[in-house]
Amino acid sequence: MEIIFIAILFFTFLAGEAKSLKFSTLSLVPHSLLIVVAVFTIGYIYEISSLYLIGVVDLVVRAILMPLFLLKCLKNRVETEEKPSISHPLSIALSIVVLSVGYHFVKIFTVYQLPQVLSGFSCGLTLVIYGLYLFISKKDMIKMIISFFIIENGIHFLIISMIPHMPKLIEISLTFNFVVAVLFFVYLTIRLNEVFFREEIKKFKEINSQGSEQ
Repeated sequence: MEIIFIAILFFTFLAGEAKSLKFSTLSLVPHSLLIVVAVFTIGYIYEISSLYLIGVVDLVVRAILMPLFLLKCLKNRVETEEKPSISHPLSIALSIVVLSVGYHFVKIFTVYQLPQVLSGFSCGLTLVIYGLYLFISKKDMIKMIISFFIIENGIHFLIISMIPHMPKLIEISLTFNFVVAVLFFVYLTIRLNEVFFREEIKKFKEINSQGSEQ
């Protein structure tokens, strides 16, 4: 499980720090697929059958639909990330610190304070922390949506980690989480397309006005 969680954090880093928005979006695919693998693995190890259904929904929503939505949005704009508020080298360094230190610190904390939670807790909390960092440091709208996606995946993992405490309540919470996540990201995608469409119209008018002046 440790290798799976580290791999999730690695692809999370690529999604957050790659300058190419297309590469960032494509990095969400292995990121989400590994989450699916983790969910299935946790379900198998702890014999929690409900996690198999959750893993299937994760596969469809997180690993397929959301990357496709974002790739569709990228067709209408430049694929290079808008300059972030923090310089790229510094952002990479801070990301490595947040992911590595955050994950190991939280893991040590949960071992001593919350030994009964599943192993995904530390990974989930690290994703939430890193997603919040990305949201604060990035100005590009696609990157901000990616940061929301990472935060939501982190919350998803946190909920799964609490399954031994309240199985039925957690299953209801996860179902609600799926519905809210899908509706939220569909709304963001629609709004994103509207913004890009307006930007294209504005650029087209500016080009036409410059051509008529010449």
